[in-house]
Amino acid sequence: MDPELNNWLVLSNENWEVEEGMIELVTLGPTGTCHERACKAYMAFQGVAEADYGFAYIGDFFDGLERIRGREDAFLIQCSAHPLVHEVTEKYWDEVFVVDTFIYPTKALAVLSRREVEQPKTLGLVPATAGYIDRSDWDQIIDVQSKPIVAEELLEGRYEAGLTHLEHLALHPDELRLDLEIGEIDTTWVVYGTRKRFAGEVIGIPSAEIFGQEAEPIQL
Repeated sequence: MDPELNNWLVLSNENWEVEEGMIELVTLGPTGTCHERACKAYMAFQGVAEADYGFAYIGDFFDGLERIRGREDAFLIQCSAHPLVHEVTEKYWDEVFVVDTFIYPTKALAVLSRREVEQPKTLGLVPATAGYIDRSDWDQIIDVQSKPIVAEELLEGRYEAGLTHLEHLALHPDELRLDLEIGEIDTTWVVYGTRKRFAGEVIGIPSAEIFGQEAEPIQL
């Protein structure tokens, strides 16, 4: 991880304090990530008001595990596309549990490049998004912590192209060019907590229609 990014994340976490009675959501930062957006949509779905929760942004999900251990007011939320999901799930298998999952799309994704570079050869991307491109098309690929940071460093000139959010093209039309539009991708998100939820029965939303079946009425 870039030392400056790591320092920012540490300072961000130390300066962010949860007010008494609030829920802490620990997820990938900085602000503006797909993780943050998905968390907000999930909490709205669960009927939790924005005033009742806040974010602690991390750059490493193992740090996130440490942050929620032993707490019932904190939850770690991770996209299932991220590497090492299995290790995050297994690290504290008797202390931290998968308590929920949900489906929600990423922000619209795109490969953007600097306008002054005719044929970009260096690419910044989050490792979890590497499946959208052909690695052989690039002389150098730089792994980056999150897509907002990809955009920031692309604009700074650290690399010639980046796989980031499409929204940055509209914000910087004179500096960036669209090379590949990917759009929103439906994906799954894992919610970790310290109170085990599974008790022997499947936890999920009845979805018989996806198998061409009629849903049976729920008995109240």
